[in-house]
Amino acid sequence: MVRIASLIILLAAIVPLQAADPTTPIYWSAEKTRELIKEAAAKVNKDTGMSPQRFMDSAFMMYREKSSGSEIHTGSADFIIVNDGAGTIVIGGTIVNGKLDRPGEIRGDSIEGGTPHAVKAGDTLYVPKNVAHQFQVTAGRYLVYTVVKMTPAE
Repeated sequence: MVRIASLIILLAAIVPLQAADPTTPIYWSAEKTRELIKEAAAKVNKDTGMSPQRFMDSAFMMYREKSSGSEIHTGSADFIIVNDGAGTIVIGGTIVNGKLDRPGEIRGDSIEGGTPHAVKAGDTLYVPKNVAHQFQVTAGRYLVYTVVKMTPAE
């Protein structure tokens, strides 16, 4: 799993910040992953507590120092690889005060009845489409994860 995360993160260093997915294979090292995490930490938005690094349409890395709201993706699933830090990812349950944020994306305040998963570097989770999820980070800590967006087979 660390190799997959490393591969995705290296792409960020090689591919300019563009929307398209590459058409050729790309590789990067664990050292490059550590460099990207350091760069993201230096660019955290103090209001949101986030520093997103988009790799391509289907993948991004998030450096997070604050908890997120809840979210549901109606057309895609999330394959999440925890790169560094620690936190909790709540999956399932009911989204609280959910509203359509943009096509295919419902955002809310929190989740009721979800299952919390304490996560640390090396952990991997799969969140199916139409399932609520939320990222929680304890004050003074951080969580870095890579998300690969997937369109599940029906």
